[in-house]
Amino acid sequence: MQNITEFTDPGLNRDSPFFISLDTVSNILNRRAPADNSKIEALFKAFGLQLEAEYLASPAEILKGQKAAPNPQIRQNRSELPDVAGFCGRTEELRLLKQWIASDRCRLVAIFGMGGIGKTALAAQLASQIQNDFQFVIWRSFSNAPSCQNLAIELIKFICDSQSKELPNNLGDGISRLIEYLQAHRCLIVFDGVEAILDSGGLAGQYRSGYLDYERLFKQIAESNHQSCLLLTCSEKSRDIALLEGQTRPVRSYKLTGLENKAAREILTERGLIKEREWDELIECYGSHPLALKIVSAMILELFDGKASEFIRQNTVFMGQINPILYQQFQRLSDLETEVIRQLATAGKPMTIAQLREILSVTASTSKLMEALESLGWRSLIEKITESGKVAFTLQPVVRKYALDR
Repeated sequence: MQNITEFTDPGLNRDSPFFISLDTVSNILNRRAPADNSKIEALFKAFGLQLEAEYLASPAEILKGQKAAPNPQIRQNRSELPDVAGFCGRTEELRLLKQWIASDRCRLVAIFGMGGIGKTALAAQLASQIQNDFQFVIWRSFSNAPSCQNLAIELIKFICDSQSKELPNNLGDGISRLIEYLQAHRCLIVFDGVEAILDSGGLAGQYRSGYLDYERLFKQIAESNHQSCLLLTCSEKSRDIALLEGQTRPVRSYKLTGLENKAAREILTERGLIKEREWDELIECYGSHPLALKIVSAMILELFDGKASEFIRQNTVFMGQINPILYQQFQRLSDLETEVIRQLATAGKPMTIAQLREILSVTASTSKLMEALESLGWRSLIEKITESGKVAFTLQPVVRKYALDR
């Protein structure tokens, strides 16, 4: 039996469309429980056989006997879901993400952006707005970096609503069982703060030691045919998702940037600042970064009686509690990325790849420099602009200030 499941592993057999667990193979061969048509067809294809349509089960027969939770009501695991009170703006982002998930039926969607930009709040607001489209809604924080196998079993337990049912004893079977549930039920699963399982000291989007199994999980969720969606939030884009995504594919990623001006002004109003024409200058200085605006607003209230104009006259960028956020992100950088940011901060103006190559103090080929720039873009620490028809790179004021003060 184990040899059969190994023969269905696409890494070992190119004729197999996807891996089939030991449990599924046993169920098919012994007729103990129904399996969906794609699994049965995949098993035949792995052995170079064609299964005639007349022998396939109907959708009604497939769903009959499923042992997942019998309650047709929406079941939610909301214990870690953050409060969305006070959420403002992001109208266009919500519209696009809802289209990807509800209309385009994307299987995996990733929201990435720098720390404090509002990824978690956006995901929580999105989940609350589309929850009625799903039978199961599960929110899981990655702050404690759960192992892939333990998390897969946790998800299976919640969906099948049974602690006593025999659970998979290895990752391959666990992922396969989870996929089967995602096929049988429409589930929304949110993984918040995935950067906790990503490595530091190298280029963006590489997994920490002991967490490479997540690449396998994400790949199978992205490529298997099912009716569910996995939503990720992360401070950087992972390389495996970059390879899987596409504008017409069921895997998409969205880079979250600053708020639109109206929403940014709502933050300043809510914080109690006195309305002034200098608000636009303050918002631009902080790149419409919601957390940065909240932090600087508190300082303006304390030191300048809520007058942004008085703060702007000081001709400085106040960092405060923005420093710890940027410290965490800078700790993840490779040496070359750190050098690129240092040079951009020192120059204080946009620079092209050719200009950067000329002033780097470390030896790096053009291809290595391009890798570093791509990685910094995935971390949302640099911005790309076009000047006189040439692509150049620059830093937001808060990133430049932090880099110069280090």
